[in-house]
Amino acid sequence: MKMKKYSLLFAAIMALVCSCSSDDDTPNPSNGQAEGNFTGIIFATAITNPEGSSGSSYMQAIAGMIPGSYDNRNAIPFGFGATPIVTSSGSIYTFPDYMGNSKAQIERYTVDTQGNWVKQGALSIPAEASAANIVELNSEKAYVTLQSLGLVTVFNPTTMTKITEIDLNSLAQSTTNVSPAVMVIRDDKLFVGLNQMNAQWMPEQNTIELAVIDTKTDQLEKHIVNSSLGFCFATRPVDPNSMFIDEQGDIYINCIGSFGYIPGFRSGIVRIKKGQTDIDPDYSIAFDQTEVAGLSTKYADFLAAVCYGGDGKLYAYANSNALDPDAMSNPYLSMTNLPVIIDLKAKTMRVIEGMEISNPHTMAIGLHQGLVVYGSSNKQANGFYTYDPKTQKVEGPVISVQGIPCFFHSFAE
Repeated sequence: MKMKKYSLLFAAIMALVCSCSSDDDTPNPSNGQAEGNFTGIIFATAITNPEGSSGSSYMQAIAGMIPGSYDNRNAIPFGFGATPIVTSSGSIYTFPDYMGNSKAQIERYTVDTQGNWVKQGALSIPAEASAANIVELNSEKAYVTLQSLGLVTVFNPTTMTKITEIDLNSLAQSTTNVSPAVMVIRDDKLFVGLNQMNAQWMPEQNTIELAVIDTKTDQLEKHIVNSSLGFCFATRPVDPNSMFIDEQGDIYINCIGSFGYIPGFRSGIVRIKKGQTDIDPDYSIAFDQTEVAGLSTKYADFLAAVCYGGDGKLYAYANSNALDPDAMSNPYLSMTNLPVIIDLKAKTMRVIEGMEISNPHTMAIGLHQGLVVYGSSNKQANGFYTYDPKTQKVEGPVISVQGIPCFFHSFAE
């Protein structure tokens, strides 16, 4: 397969999230101050054009997992190729178009007790910066990765003003862009996943790489490089959960490999143990060597989206290109995503019985009052399904939506 084809396929996968366009029926958020705490849910849907590679996307808030059918009349648009970020402070960030086809600014919102969107400010960024992920240190400092520029911008999330920037381009491989992606903060250190993409947006080395930044000085402290485990592409930039911290303080990293397109460029899960800044050489889950119980194709090519549920259980969409004969030629419209559970302690994977195979646009996974919520666009319905870990019961779609569900977050306790 030629590298041009790899580039197009990778671009397709990077775009398999929600898109935006202006819509006369879309409400304008207020510019006032939110009062109280919102305790409902927010979700987003994508309405694609016939070819599946473009379209519009919308995010809305409702009081809870209230069964029904929802259109997009009460939604706000957000950027194509990007996923909204919700932080523990209650802030909700939206990005511009990943490929630079919309206004180059990041917007911050909250939701008031009535479910109204309240715009809190905007941060201008360079055009075509490919903003990917945001983490907040506190009310005065936050970080955003700019993939196309090799930068991490430091900004004040309250005033939405730039403080400084951290240039990571010196960490690039000889023929790649360093491409900073998903981040987490632990022990005053910012861990930044590095994607290392070549001109075709593909990896060239089987190395897991991260940058470690001191949040007190905003200086690069360490460049983590691991080649012994044989994986690459640390974190998926459009999945903010692809690096997370468990109850023990260990960092887990979902490595995407080459999305299953280039043999030998492998995907898997690795960790950095609490108190350490090196990847644990004794822990990994290799997806090409871990059979997924209940999956007809036996193995997953990569995990398209993940959500840590606690007690070592990771809920995910496992993508197996072999599920659809057209997956390699037309990933936009293929059916290759299947809900799975990964036991991080036992290093096992299994399909959630009763869930449907879904379109790759569906990356929505979240937790809501003891349930795991999956957004699904399958042959039967578009909507959000629930899985009860205690009873292993699947219900849904509880909520039916207009478009393909691609994002979910619950504020309920």
